[in-house]
Amino acid sequence: MWLLAALSGVARATGAEVFQDNCVICHQADANGLPGMYPPLADSIGRYVAIPAGRAYLIHVLSFGLTGPIAVHGTTYDGVMYPWPQLSDDDVADVLNYVLTTFNAKLLPRHFAPLTAGEVKKQRGSASPLGDVHKERMALLKALPAHKD
Repeated sequence: MWLLAALSGVARATGAEVFQDNCVICHQADANGLPGMYPPLADSIGRYVAIPAGRAYLIHVLSFGLTGPIAVHGTTYDGVMYPWPQLSDDDVADVLNYVLTTFNAKLLPRHFAPLTAGEVKKQRGSASPLGDVHKERMALLKALPAHKD
C-alpha cells in the first residue's frame, strides 16, 4: 500500500496526523477531552483491545458514531460522536493505534497486536446504527475484567 502511495506521489497520513486533523477539536491534543463535553480517550480505552469485542467496538465508534450517555473516569458524558466514514480503513487503524499506544500504553494488554486495515474493513462491513454502538459499549464494559467505568 505504501508503495502505491509513494509511486502516486501521495503520502498517507500517519495516525498522529489523522488525530490532529480530526480528533483534537473535541478530544484535545493530550486526549483528555473537555470536561462535561467530550470524554477523554487517554487512559480509558486501552483495556478494550484485550478482547475481540473491544477491538470491534473501537472501529465501530469511528465508523458508525456513538450517541447516549457514557461514563469515563467517573464523569458522565451525553453527547454525539459523529461517524467518520471519510477515513480510510488504513486511517482508522492508524489513528486508533496512535491513540492506544500514545495515550493508553499502560492499559494495553501485554501482547497487544495493532489494529490492521483488514480488521477495520471487516468490522466496517457490519453496519451498526448509533444506538447499537451504545448497546455494544454497555455489553463490552460488562465483558471486560476489572473495568471501573
